[in-house]
Amino acid sequence: MDHKIKLEELNREALEKLEAYMKERGANAEGDHDKINVAKDDWQVAWNKLMETLLVLERLEI
Repeated sequence: MDHKIKLEELNREALEKLEAYMKERGANAEGDHDKINVAKDDWQVAWNKLMETLLVLERLEI
């Protein structure tokens, strides 16, 4: 279970850094803002798939 907590912390930290980066860039990068949001959404989808995989592996006790 500890690995899940650590992974969740890493995910939260990555999202916080991304938000800070977006705020730092400001309105100058409007086109980049859209690309970053798409990448953020893709990251969350991948993250959810990783967590689902970990749950399956835990059930299989691998």
